[in-house]
Amino acid sequence: MNLSEIDAHMQELTPHQLKIVEAVYHGGEAWMTRSKVARALDKRRLTPYDIDCLKMLTERGIIETSTQPTKAPGSDFAYVYHMTDTVASTLVEWSDKREENTKKSQRKPINLVNEDDG
Repeated sequence: MNLSEIDAHMQELTPHQLKIVEAVYHGGEAWMTRSKVARALDKRRLTPYDIDCLKMLTERGIIETSTQPTKAPGSDFAYVYHMTDTVASTLVEWSDKREENTKKSQRKPINLVNEDDG
């Protein structure tokens, strides 16, 4: 995924979806279970909306979804989530450019009344 693709996707995301992207990004190279994603979001468990967001982010190629065997009662597998290093690097580049553009758009402070001239 290139920078313009990431930019297009990131511009469409809600603040909550951005938090999910950030949580998975900060998970590093490890695959994160739903409970780990929930903890990263300061939640006890994911809501159906959170799970829909993870599905949408997977469809857009921002994160990857897989399953792994589990011994948890009632299920043979658990969903896990991960962000590739390529996407993570592109997100860092996108974030840096966004920060740079924000700084450029801010007005530079000026001093029109020099108090030293008295």
